Amino acid sequence: MNWEVQENPSYIAIKPLESRLDSALAPKFRAYVAELTETHQKTLVLDLGEVEFMDSSGLGAVVGCYKLTQSVGGLFVCNVRPQVKDIFRLTHMDRIFEVDDGFDDCVEKLAA
Repeated sequence: MNWEVQENPSYIAIKPLESRLDSALAPKFRAYVAELTETHQKTLVLDLGEVEFMDSSGLGAVVGCYKLTQSVGGLFVCNVRPQVKDIFRLTHMDRIFEVDDGFDDCVEKLAA
């Protein structure tokens, strides 16, 4: 799995560069986020702008990331495409995660 990571003094942003976050990629993604969280101890911003499809395994990985980041500032999800946003809505995960339309909106909320 390919991803882009941007470190900032107050957060780490991770952007999967794959069009799918599914059962084939979810375990690797969650393991990588666990490593990032343990190493950097910062809030995580998850930019899903490239992800066009997410199955239950992908959603499970995001939930796992949410749990991993609770002690270090939490998880913010942004730049979510409509078809992936529907999954968050249908599962009511949009009530648990802070889901922003754009990366800049998300970062502004973190700075406030």
